[in-house]
Amino acid sequence: MTGVFLGLSALASPAAAGALDDATARGNLRICIVEGAPYALKTPAGRWIGHDVDVGERLASDFGLVANFVPVGYGEALARLNKGDCDLVAASLAIEPDRLRQAWFTTPYGESDVAIVARRGSARIADLDRPEVVIGAVRGTPAVDLVRARLPSATVEMFPDLIAAERALDAGAVSGLAYKAPIPRLVSVKAPDRYELVEGEPLARTADAIAVRRGDADALNLVNGWIEARKRDGFLAATGRYWLGTLDWMERLKPKAAAKK
Repeated sequence: MTGVFLGLSALASPAAAGALDDATARGNLRICIVEGAPYALKTPAGRWIGHDVDVGERLASDFGLVANFVPVGYGEALARLNKGDCDLVAASLAIEPDRLRQAWFTTPYGESDVAIVARRGSARIADLDRPEVVIGAVRGTPAVDLVRARLPSATVEMFPDLIAAERALDAGAVSGLAYKAPIPRLVSVKAPDRYELVEGEPLARTADAIAVRRGDADALNLVNGWIEARKRDGFLAATGRYWLGTLDWMERLKPKAAAKK
């Protein structure tokens, strides 16, 4: 299929050169990602792995390019895109009205449930809807507004990234953490004696897409075509199952044993 995508890329009008034309000239596709398991994280050897990394590497490869990952925060991802620091954002971004004013989004290539993990004994939504309860969320994610709507009596404390939010939860600074799946489940699995998933329906189910700069019709059309092709051949579904539906990938984070002399 690589030849097909390269052929499509060649059809782009020079008068309307966009991000993928620039990437072709360089030989690499700069992809903004947001660090956090299981979407984008580094192995002990320093190599990027994760759901969004696999998607980005396959996307670049199919266009005959090398993926060059640019780690950014959720709150700055679209600003960095518009600044030109990357050619597109492949960070499982939920399609939200406020984001549509900042960038163009492709058709969805996945879905994510937004849920809450909380300290044990707070397994119901009703247990969390109290003034003394503080729920952590990452700034710029849909979880912020979803918690405010679902838990109007609780307080939402925003953090710059997932790492900071998890640290606050571990330190007891917040009662729970709202984030998209599978993060809440991962937290509960890592410390089942301390945390549990909040029962009931998730706060919402988001449609996740790739973002390109506004006005870049060539990039939007080409990536939309790529998503359709990778949906039909099963790549996106298989990638989602592995990274978002299992914990098998955690084995790749263990340091390799030193070779015996």
